[in-house]
Amino acid sequence: MPATTNVEASQSNVKQGDRLALEARLVRELDGGRAALPILPHVAAQAIRFANDPNSDLRKLAELVEADPPIAARLLAVANSVIYTRAVRVSSTRLAIIRLGLEGTRDLLFQVVYASSTVGLPRYQDLVAKSFRRSVLCGLAARLVSDKMRYRFEYDYLCGLLHDIGEARIYRILANYKEAIDPAVLEDLIDRYHRRAGAELAIAWGLPEPIIEACAHHHDEPGKASNLVKMVMMADCLVAILLRRQAAAAVAAAVAAPPSDALASATTSPVASPSSSVAIDPAIFTASDGTPGPTDPGAALGPTSVVWPTNLNDPTGAPEPKSATWATKDNVPANDRASNTSIRPVVTSPPSATLPADESAATPAEPTPEERDDADFARLAVLGLARELAETLLGKLDESTADLPI
Repeated sequence: MPATTNVEASQSNVKQGDRLALEARLVRELDGGRAALPILPHVAAQAIRFANDPNSDLRKLAELVEADPPIAARLLAVANSVIYTRAVRVSSTRLAIIRLGLEGTRDLLFQVVYASSTVGLPRYQDLVAKSFRRSVLCGLAARLVSDKMRYRFEYDYLCGLLHDIGEARIYRILANYKEAIDPAVLEDLIDRYHRRAGAELAIAWGLPEPIIEACAHHHDEPGKASNLVKMVMMADCLVAILLRRQAAAAVAAAVAAPPSDALASATTSPVASPSSSVAIDPAIFTASDGTPGPTDPGAALGPTSVVWPTNLNDPTGAPEPKSATWATKDNVPANDRASNTSIRPVVTSPPSATLPADESAATPAEPTPEERDDADFARLAVLGLARELAETLLGKLDESTADLPI
């Protein structure tokens, strides 16, 4: 018996050593500043300039978009979706831009750029695609929250869309490692490093400060977060609830369907990829070999902005639990910027249960979907969004994404 225990302990030590070596390698690549760092396409960079210029010529923006056929096709698809359509479909890029507006066009162009990161990975492409779809929903949810809470942030959609873009970057780095990575370790590394990876990417692209803030601070304590970060946190919670409900509805529909119909659906209906409607050239996500610019992670970053975490090379502790009770600090103003020295939720331990001796080492039961919903609604209440209003926003979010081409 002792020999078996020693063998198990040795295997555990080897596994832990492999995990630490893997993490150290990831940190070295991030420290290098160039790992999986895509170039921002010209059309997206120009879109920010056009959207911020009140004298912009819509015709010139249309010409810019039409020069990239996949982006133009995507623009038309979204402009004709249920969110924007007014019964009359548009058939030209210029009319699509008029319908979307300059800001809407800018936001959509960044969505297309983000979609490009879901292709060309040797591994984890399904996980990146899932992250992308969730991010699009977060962008829409952030816009709903911004409107309902009267925040009116200029970059509300982009903050929701891009705050987790660091996940795609970490997946792209790890996908090129030859060794197999345990799923739990993979999730841990994504959870701990996606904020840094996303903020670095936003800086390299020269994106506005609010988007960098959303990337770097969306796991801060709500009591210390700015209203912009709270908006993103609310969007995250709303999307988590919506996706659980959609998954439950899909399971219920599959159970209720006749066996022959369910089998035919499973064997003949392809699953659409979030980016399947557009053929996007992965080459736009090729890392640049040029000299780092002043806002490029290849340069000496340090605390380059008032919202930049001061401790990104040393993420705090273990990944956050999926359901946590967030601490509040009544004496901290809501618009204070949060430092990275306190970004962990305060977790309340569940009441201890007395187990029989032979069951004391049993794995704790996973929270049910209903319990996860309750935890997210409680978090929304702490952030300032009551459950009744949250349910209203969930209904609007579900309706608006019914035919969204993502």
